[in-house]
Amino acid sequence: MQRGIKLFRIAGVDVFLGWSLLIIFLLISSSLAAGLFPAWHPEWSAATSWLTGIAAAILFLLSVLVHEMSHALVGRANGMSIPRITLFIFGGMAHLEDEPRHWRVEFWMAIVGPITSLALGFLFIWAGNAAAGGIEMTDDPAAMFSGLSPAATLLLWLGPVNIVLALFNLVPGFPLDGGRVMRAVLWGITDDYQKATRWASTGGRIFGGLLIAAGLSMALGFRVPFFGTGLGGRLTPQASLVYC
Repeated sequence: MQRGIKLFRIAGVDVFLGWSLLIIFLLISSSLAAGLFPAWHPEWSAATSWLTGIAAAILFLLSVLVHEMSHALVGRANGMSIPRITLFIFGGMAHLEDEPRHWRVEFWMAIVGPITSLALGFLFIWAGNAAAGGIEMTDDPAAMFSGLSPAATLLLWLGPVNIVLALFNLVPGFPLDGGRVMRAVLWGITDDYQKATRWASTGGRIFGGLLIAAGLSMALGFRVPFFGTGLGGRLTPQASLVYC
């Protein structure tokens, strides 16, 4: 059963927008417009912050779409049937009608997504730096972004976010892209698809457990590397780049 709104068809792939995506769209735009951008640019009007936050949310979702389209195009180039992509609250999903028939197909179809996100990230950073006329990197995002135009701020937020998206997806836990890469490698080594899937799924469960433990630690006020502390605490400067 298809859920959501059909947006368009591109390269033979139907793109659907899941209703749950409205939640992440509102979360990103409101968090940026009411939290991060005013902290970086107290001189901005509320309208400027909101328009920039909404634009950031739209471009982030388009970045996720490009990520998923890269999976679909590589899969289709290798004879797989991928009729549609759904964008939903956890990002996106390219719907496969069958599993890859060879580990090399699985490997390239999985790895192309993070590569695409990395490329987008560096492209946005380059464009943002060009729009700003060059910036001086510091450990204080507020100082670094102060005085930048909305366009430069938007691009320099999108760049690190896409890079973090790529690195997150490379975590070797199924069903993340990194887990599929790991399954492909194990499949190639063992020549046993089922065994490779079990090992990759175990990696996914371990990673999920670590995320739960990190979240509970932050909620209790402990400092977690990269993310900082949780309720009543403060995010690290690096984490603030992907605060949404």
